[in-house]
Amino acid sequence: MTTEVLVVIGVGGMGQAIARRQGAGKTVLLADFNEDALGSAAWTMTRDGHTVQTLVVDVSSPDSVDCLAQRATELGAITQLAHTAGLSPTQASAQAVLRVDLLGVALVLEAFGKIITPGGAGVVIASMAAHLFPALTAEQEHALARS
Repeated sequence: MTTEVLVVIGVGGMGQAIARRQGAGKTVLLADFNEDALGSAAWTMTRDGHTVQTLVVDVSSPDSVDCLAQRATELGAITQLAHTAGLSPTQASAQAVLRVDLLGVALVLEAFGKIITPGGAGVVIASMAAHLFPALTAEQEHALARS
């Protein structure tokens, strides 16, 4: 029997709640940029009976996201993906917010869209931060649509 894998990217409050609710009976692969937060979340979930693996990931790096996807496939059949990683303007610069909240989501969806098990599902808990920045120019919108 193949192990079902739940991948949760971002171990803040929403990520941990999703991992706990959806992770029963599955291998939970927690991924986050913050190694300390990742270790703490994994320790708590393991203590509570979940099967947990971890990986430090920078969602704005294609190589890092590819490593996450590879690790997930090594663990079993990826049946669920929850992407909750994100930054707000109070946490980081506009450039960093766009790298994580826009590029990061695109990279994760591209990588996991190729490997999620048929019938599997994914969800992105998106940030509203992009709505706080000035509107994009027509040229910027065109570039984003074609990337």
